[in-house]
Amino acid sequence: MTVASAEATREVPVMPGGHPVLGHALEFGRDPLALFTRAREHGDVVLVRFGPFRVYVLNSPDAIRQALVGEARKLGKGLNFGRAKRLIGNGLVMSEGETHRLHRRLMQPAFHRAEVARYAGTMRDVAVPRIDAWPAGGTLALDREMRSITLTVLTRTLISSDIGGERIDEIERLLRALLAELVTQGITANVPGLGWVPTRSNRRFGAANRRLRTLLTDLIDGYRSSGEDRGDLISILMSARDDDTGARMSDRQLRDEATTLVIAGSETTGNTIAWACYLLATHPRVQERLQQEADRVLDGADPGYETLSMLPFTRAVITEALRLYSPVWILPRRALVDVELGGHPLRAGSRIFFSPYALNRDARLHRDPDRFDPDRWATDYSRSDLRATFFPFGQGIRNCIGEGFAWTESTLLLSAIAARWQLRLADGADVHPVVSSTLVPSELPMIVTRRR
Repeated sequence: MTVASAEATREVPVMPGGHPVLGHALEFGRDPLALFTRAREHGDVVLVRFGPFRVYVLNSPDAIRQALVGEARKLGKGLNFGRAKRLIGNGLVMSEGETHRLHRRLMQPAFHRAEVARYAGTMRDVAVPRIDAWPAGGTLALDREMRSITLTVLTRTLISSDIGGERIDEIERLLRALLAELVTQGITANVPGLGWVPTRSNRRFGAANRRLRTLLTDLIDGYRSSGEDRGDLISILMSARDDDTGARMSDRQLRDEATTLVIAGSETTGNTIAWACYLLATHPRVQERLQQEADRVLDGADPGYETLSMLPFTRAVITEALRLYSPVWILPRRALVDVELGGHPLRAGSRIFFSPYALNRDARLHRDPDRFDPDRWATDYSRSDLRATFFPFGQGIRNCIGEGFAWTESTLLLSAIAARWQLRLADGADVHPVVSSTLVPSELPMIVTRRR
């Protein structure tokens, strides 16, 4: 660290506590959510130490908006390694700078409102029969069930069924296995170096990843050779052309982006719906109101794209679930050049973290922040307030490209569940958030009773 850098860091309050050598690494390993929640008590920007590394933690919405929007081009992704990197390569989540900008421009047409409306048919056709077939009176591991359903939805949206059911089924099985390895290994899945230790988990992950890459490469070759537009998501990505340069995606980029979309999209949306179901099961009156809205709007029919705008309370429940249990619980950044955030000068190379989980439970921003209250979204916030303090899909140049897809899928699936099932948490269940690549429930055994 240079003298100038040391002078800059003295302007930022240092997080108290920590080990003399390891700093706050032990606390991070035990309970990172508590660490970031505690950090906000010490300032809008706080310096935290992980062994030899110094990390700036942003705690105010203004500083975070600067990082996401105003100064976004001065900041890189931050962490770019581990199993997630091995799996999705240089897909949109991991790519940086000009590469990210070009990839995003090529992918944008695939998420136009008209395309999302068309995808809603696939969502309904895949998810509703699966939800309808739940065992009445039985107990479901609802967190795993929702991740499985959203994974199937995205796989079938990505790839048309006419390439052969067996190949699609194998791709889905591989994606499910890879996603499970990411979830069960938690933070350690992305610790530098540990991914190459020949453990049984790493060997399973490596074999599944290699097989998936082979299948996707063969699939893309088949699409290229046929020249046929199958109307699925991968066909749209293949035909995308940059308006300025005429460039198209390479086969490797197509493979990376396809994997990114399915893995990132299914895990985040699946966990959001799982958390929403948990909150409904523990708040019966809210669940009853949601069911009444589904009964009134759907009137026994399956939900479709045209009915989703008529389900405002359903959307409010999802919004509140996103606030309380944001799937993206931490976001890293790295200063590419000198930058000022929250009134503090940070030198190039500085590491930066911020936690949507901690921000969303800040009493300065949200009344009674630990209480589940979907009605707050109808009364407490103007649109400008909402954009200034709550950004579950990010903002700026790295805003989630699939936001419209995620809202459509979440609303469609939750309304289908509310129309059919009464949810009750199994006795003795100990549900609490566990940090992984996303924020997952520790368990979610749910008793489902069919509604009349």
